[in-house]
Amino acid sequence: MEELSKLLDRRGTRVVVYVDVAARHTVSWRLPCDAELRIGSASVWLTRHSDPYDYWMQPGDVLRLVRGERIWLSSDCDHAIEVSLTSYRANLKRPAWARIVERFMPRAVDAI
Repeated sequence: MEELSKLLDRRGTRVVVYVDVAARHTVSWRLPCDAELRIGSASVWLTRHSDPYDYWMQPGDVLRLVRGERIWLSSDCDHAIEVSLTSYRANLKRPAWARIVERFMPRAVDAI
C-alpha cells in the first residue's frame, strides 16, 4: 500500500486531519479531495462505497482515497483510535487583481 502513497501529487500545502474513532463505533464520511488514510495504533475495518471488498488495516498501513469517495471505518478496540487523512492543496498563483482584492477585502477572496 505504501507504493500508492507515492502516486499522490505532493506539490502544494500539506493538510493533515486527525480523526478519532470511538471504541466499537462506526464513522462514515465523504472525502472532499484526494487523500491518504494512515492508520494509527490499532487495527481498523474499512469499507469503501464502490468496492466489493472490505479491508482489515493494520497500524502503519496507508491507503489512497479519491475525491468524492464514501468510506466507513470501525474498530473493535476497547479504546478510541486515531487515523489521519493527508491531502495536498495546490499552490495556485492568483492574478494581480485577485491579490489586491484579497489584501483589501479578505472575505471576498472566497468568492473568486
